[in-house]
Formats: sequence, C-alpha cells, structure tokens
Amino acid sequence: SKSKVYHQIKLRGSVINERIENVLSEGEFRVISLAAFLADVSEKEFDSPFIFDDPISSLDVDYEEKTVKRLIELAKKRQVIIFTHRLSFLSLLNDEVKNQKTKANNVSVISEHWGKGQPSKPLLNSQRPDKALNVLITERLPKAVKVLKSEGTAEYLPKAKSICSDFRIQLERIVEFYLLNQIV
Repeated sequence: SKSKVYHQIKLRGSVINERIENVLSEGEFRVISLAAFLADVSEKEFDSPFIFDDPISSLDVDYEEKTVKRLIELAKKRQVIIFTHRLSFLSLLNDEVKNQKTKANNVSVISEHWGKGQPSKPLLNSQRPDKALNVLITERLPKAVKVLKSEGTAEYLPKAKSICSDFRIQLERIVEFYLLNQIV
C-alpha cells in the first residue's frame, strides 16, 4: 500500500479478460518478474548487493539454467548472495561459475545445539559427488584410521560406518548426477 508500481505485465491483443496472475503459471510469473526486476536494477549505478532466496523455485529446468547464467553475469559487476536448499541449484551455480571463469564462495548455514544460522564449510552433500568422494578419501578416512590406531576399534567403528554411509549416498548421487544427467 505504500509502494509505487512502475511496471506492469499485460497481455497484448489477448481476448482473455483476466488478470495476468490468473493466466500465467507460478513459474512463468516468477521468471517474468525476475527478468523485469533484473532489467530494471542491473543497469543502475548502485553498489548494494543483490540477495536472492531460492530464485528458481517454480521454474522449469530451462529457465533455471538461464537464471543461473544471468545471476553469475550479474555477480561479475555486483555482489550476489543466494540462499538455497536445493543441491541441484547449487551445482548449477558452481558449474556456471567455473564455465565463466569467475569465483564463488559457498558457505553452508547449519543449526548447532547453541543456535541456528552457524556458518560452516560446505557440507559433504552440497558438493559435487567427485569432490565429496575426494573429501571422504583424503580427509575423513585418514582421520578414521588414525582413531583406529590410537583409540581402537570401538571408537573407529562409528566413524567407519559414517564414511560407508556417506560413500553410498555419493555413489547414488554419481548415478543421478552423471549417468541420469540430473533428471532424478
């Protein structure tokens, strides 16, 4: 009620006498709104960062990929902060960052017993499967073997089971990510 609307989405030459919100799907409306917003503000000379909270929810795969490319392009000129819980979106972002030869800083936000919102290094399942396997092999397995040698089997077994469980998860992710081309 206190804001001003500068842009409006309308259908030209349509015989449908409906509000645009009743014609477009949620994903179509979202992608048009996002495109209009980016077109409006990305050319202005502001230094403030952009913050997006899951900007691709309700979008199909084609629009997800186009949105990711646009966000990475935007990040070359301004700081872009993106919150997401979708690992597939994070993978798309990281792939596009790599394709465009730019840099990203992935930070996981976790809940600890002392409070929520604790920053941490990227969680295992938020990484590409090949990188996650590398973490299992080069970091966690040597630490578990060290526990076996210094503290014995009883302390080692829970760590070994955890590594095996995470390995199985990564194996499933490899099938989904590489063999099924992220369809699942």
